[in-house]
Amino acid sequence: MIEEFSFYLENGTVRKGSPNHENAAALMEKSMSRLEYVKEQKISIETAPFVFEDVYEAIREGCQALMELRGYKPYSHEAHIAFLKEFYQFPQTILSSFDRLRVLRNKAVYGASHVSPQTCIDALGFAVSVIPEFKKHFDKGTKTEKT
Repeated sequence: MIEEFSFYLENGTVRKGSPNHENAAALMEKSMSRLEYVKEQKISIETAPFVFEDVYEAIREGCQALMELRGYKPYSHEAHIAFLKEFYQFPQTILSSFDRLRVLRNKAVYGASHVSPQTCIDALGFAVSVIPEFKKHFDKGTKTEKT
């Protein structure tokens, strides 16, 4: 279950510091580049687990870029989702999808669970829709900082 963002601050799985615009920009660029990379990959029974991990990582990097703009350093994947809810009021459908992918990624990486090609394709579709939304918020946030 995803807690309120304050929970992650209080238990130390998110730390507040100074905004790091260079790191934020690098993370957003990496997220966008990784998304382009995974869009070109062939998804099969053999490749789906690896492509899925990259899809998830692209989403996480995009979110972390937004966190860096506000000076937050996450040490929990759950905190990313709580952050999006707290600061950007993303719809519950997006938050739930991101959380579902987080759980699947954790099972795949640490429990060697299988990721089907269809699951990977669905995750990629989600990434293609949500990462540009992260980028819009990122661009808006960097413009706000400059004015």
